Amino acid sequence: MPVPHVAILQHVSQGIIDDGVTGMIQSLAEGGFVEPSTIRIQRFNAQGDVATSNSIAKQIATGQFDLVLTATTLSLQAMASANTAGKVNHVFGLVSDPVGAGVGIKSLDSLDHPKHLTGLGTLPPVRKTFELARKLYPGLKTVGVGWNPAESNSRVAVEAGRQVCKDLGIELLEANVENSSGAFEAVSSLVSRGAQAIWVGGDVSMITAMDSVVGAAKRGRIPVFTSIPGNVKRGSLFDVGANYLEVGKLAGAIAVQVLKGTSPGAIQIRNQMPEKLMFNKAALESLKDPWSIPDELLVTQTAAAAPLSKKWNLQMVQLNNVLDVEEAQEGMLKGLEENQIVRGRDFDITIRNAQGDMATLNTLVDAAVSDGADMLLTLSTPTLQAALQRSQGKVPVVFTYVSSAVKAGAGTSSDSHLPFVTGVETVGSMDEMITLIKTVMPNVRTIGTLFVPAEVNMVYTKELLAKAAEKGGIKLVASGVATSTEVADAALALSSQGIDVICQIPGNMTASAFGGIAQAAQRKKIPIFAFQKVQAQNGAMVVLSRDYGDAGRQAGAMAARIMRGESPAKMPFQQITKSNLILNQKAAKALGKVFPAAVLAKAVEVIQ
Repeated sequence: MPVPHVAILQHVSQGIIDDGVTGMIQSLAEGGFVEPSTIRIQRFNAQGDVATSNSIAKQIATGQFDLVLTATTLSLQAMASANTAGKVNHVFGLVSDPVGAGVGIKSLDSLDHPKHLTGLGTLPPVRKTFELARKLYPGLKTVGVGWNPAESNSRVAVEAGRQVCKDLGIELLEANVENSSGAFEAVSSLVSRGAQAIWVGGDVSMITAMDSVVGAAKRGRIPVFTSIPGNVKRGSLFDVGANYLEVGKLAGAIAVQVLKGTSPGAIQIRNQMPEKLMFNKAALESLKDPWSIPDELLVTQTAAAAPLSKKWNLQMVQLNNVLDVEEAQEGMLKGLEENQIVRGRDFDITIRNAQGDMATLNTLVDAAVSDGADMLLTLSTPTLQAALQRSQGKVPVVFTYVSSAVKAGAGTSSDSHLPFVTGVETVGSMDEMITLIKTVMPNVRTIGTLFVPAEVNMVYTKELLAKAAEKGGIKLVASGVATSTEVADAALALSSQGIDVICQIPGNMTASAFGGIAQAAQRKKIPIFAFQKVQAQNGAMVVLSRDYGDAGRQAGAMAARIMRGESPAKMPFQQITKSNLILNQKAAKALGKVFPAAVLAKAVEVIQ
């Protein structure tokens, strides 16, 4: 009997969505469908891009799969649009309003839907969310919400919120966003209009930008609460909504029925809400209004997770000491803590740093393995490469601060990789950087960058920047350097090639020798745009840095899952998508540059 071939399509890498997909796979396994013996699973991730989602859906709909599982409304819509002929059976989950998604589902609790399509709806508990907010602050009168009108799941939540707020005597202030990059500005406008709190419903754009949402709310000293659990880890005061791991399990159980012969057309589509409530007492700090969490509501969070079956020996290996690495390290430890993995009880950790010496890395990895490491935590591409080569699969490896784990030799794709390794990639947003350069300097024609041919991460990133620059109508001049002592002279030579901007891609050698780049740019009066946070303090005019702390938290959470028994072989590489914009006014003034108001509004930090 042939092994069924199943596709799983998710719209973006985000905590609740990843939980949902994990639940789907768990239910398939519980139903007897286990890779590789009784099922083949191929995972697809659109990384938040609608066009990519549509393209993937068309590929899946060609008929090569026996079943497709989709997670989120946007993935449901993309797949339903591509699969109108019904060549592949389709089961969906993590969808707020299946009827409102416009995919041919006429009503819930009926069989009035396409014969090849079934799944379940999970409408956020909007009324309970606002009633709980009022309980935490009885004086609550005005709440702000940012939402994307293009998301039908978001629209149904906001419509419910309007009615609930009307019933409770709360004014609901609204601001529209087109995508996650507009979240900070939207929330800032709501704060200025007098919102006493920010609510996030089922909007993927806002959830993806939760760090920006919380950051803008903090400036106004007001809390964020959501109808999507898991965001307390990112700073919300409370979340009340679905347990998306359980939602995924429910969707996976439906998929098992279909794989065993039940027609999707014979399965009713219902609304199911396995509820989860989470609080964050730390979010009460510095609020301007007297919010409080009654003790009786904290009962669900008082019991700490049980100790692990053993005490783990964690070994963290780093290439150098820079601010970004420190933030990633702190994030990893925080990710373990947030997942109730307790230092001293559940693990001890040794942190080893090569102080920028590539040759030392192999020695450090060998020492970590010899010291009985149960897991290696690596920060930087060279460190990951050393761990892959020297540990030889003896212990699991979890990485972050890596542009491309595939280019580093960890696998052929995010889903197909060495069985003992997983982690979080942090490649910079090149398209966003090119747009930023053109916004700040509309007349730019040529940009330059230095790269190290021996660093695969820099070669990969240089190629991405070249493509983004070409798409933006900008010429890229890239100069290679072999040693840190060459950087200053190479930067001076680069600055003499008629470039308008140095756009310095992230790299280990160029980071340690960034002072030489800054001095050359200053002599030639050329602005620097960069990707590493510390470089904003060392002369770069603009930095668009990935949130390395958040990447570390994600990697720490993945390490926690492994410590609780999950195999890294089943954990796809994740990608961090949030960037922080940092502006250096002092550097801009020295060059006679003025930042547009729209750019200043998006900055998380402005150095005067």
